[in-house]
Amino acid sequence: MSLLSSTRRGFLKGACILTGGLLMGVRMTSKACAAIMEIKDCMRSRIKSVYAEDERFPKKASQDNEQVQKLYRDYYKKPLSESAEEDLHTKWFDRSSSITALKTKGQYPNPRFAEFFKNPYPYEN
Repeated sequence: MSLLSSTRRGFLKGACILTGGLLMGVRMTSKACAAIMEIKDCMRSRIKSVYAEDERFPKKASQDNEQVQKLYRDYYKKPLSESAEEDLHTKWFDRSSSITALKTKGQYPNPRFAEFFKNPYPYEN
């Protein structure tokens, strides 16, 4: 059916549907833009407050902080001591051998991985 052969009622119905869809799209776009601007404003104010709090502290380096100096003096005895290294530094362990062992047994990734990978959950459609 062409536009020229449609009835006036059909034309008005189509125009109303098109206009309604357009207006809804504009409204949703404006709401989305407003939400993004609100998030950006919140982030800006948070960043400003962090910098303002940082400006209040006269000593910026941790080695100039009296509490840190007292901690090292009384508890750790000196910087880079064995107890300071043990308490304050992250230890990394290589655990790739256990993953390799699971792969050789066929247990990694989970044997049902392919089943879930092919069929997404209902809410992912």
